[in-house]
Amino acid sequence: MTKANQPGPRHHVLIVDDDRDYLAAAGDAFAWLSDNVWEIHVATGAAQAQAAVETGKIQLAVLDVKPAGSEVAELIGQLRQRQPKLKIVVMAGTAMDETRAASLAAGADLFLEKPVSPEGLNAVFQNFCELLGWALPPPNPAARRSVGLTDLIQIECQARNSSVLEIFREHSLGRIYIEEGQIIHAVCGEFSGETAFQKLLGIAGGTFELRDFELPPERTLNRTWEYLLAEAARQRELSGLRGRAGGAVSGDAVSTEPAGSASELLICAGDGEMLYQWQCADAAARLKLLQNIAHRAGALVFEIQLGKLDRLEIQLADGRAILQPRADRLIFARIAAPFVK
Repeated sequence: MTKANQPGPRHHVLIVDDDRDYLAAAGDAFAWLSDNVWEIHVATGAAQAQAAVETGKIQLAVLDVKPAGSEVAELIGQLRQRQPKLKIVVMAGTAMDETRAASLAAGADLFLEKPVSPEGLNAVFQNFCELLGWALPPPNPAARRSVGLTDLIQIECQARNSSVLEIFREHSLGRIYIEEGQIIHAVCGEFSGETAFQKLLGIAGGTFELRDFELPPERTLNRTWEYLLAEAARQRELSGLRGRAGGAVSGDAVSTEPAGSASELLICAGDGEMLYQWQCADAAARLKLLQNIAHRAGALVFEIQLGKLDRLEIQLADGRAILQPRADRLIFARIAAPFVK
């Protein structure tokens, strides 16, 4: 079938955001993921959003948590008044419990974090399809990405699935049990619980398989999945920074101060919760910088189709800054240049 003979778009989606770059990138991404079955409409503020909904075409409205010209709760009410059957999703760079509760109370059907990776965009796209009852398009080979273990755990937990992840490297190394979106048990050799979980996520060069859920022999984990992934990310990052800085950062307990050439370190969970900071004069400013980079990078990486953003390194007059904005972690490290005689 030639492009000229393809049927026209069948679904109309409105995206509301005051960031024009985000609108363009998100619109292109969702049109591509839907195989151009979705027709994307965009609005930069409340007035444009209301005008678009008044046409009667829009089936799904995706709103930024802070739309220009209105409070999100007020805009939800205005759109509902114009089109009662409209499905409304509110998206935020950082999902705070009070913001989520206020949006849902105002009538939003769903509240999601803005994706910062190709996998995140695909997961959000699938959530939209499920909400509307729209069929997913056939898999596009060009759209396939290698999903990492951390990504898969996050997807399973966010979807409140129940499953077992088995990790291999030549032979089975261990298992992670997820029940209704909560990580309840992990085993790796003679280790179990959080120690086993951290060891499994730290394995390099392994593979994994997603299996049907079965009850574990015991329940050894009761922390949130967000905390567990953030702690695993912290351990990996501290280890990586120690290697890159020649032993500059200690991978011991959180209370251990980095030594050597590390001059600043901030580690946050993907939702912005601070997990650890050392010598940060303005941790809030660092966090805002990381969130802005994550927001831009997710759309940019999806557009250029080259893979994931691993980290951003900035050369400074007295060393370098290493920034890692990921879905499960936000990390800022400043490394002082070694003294040269």
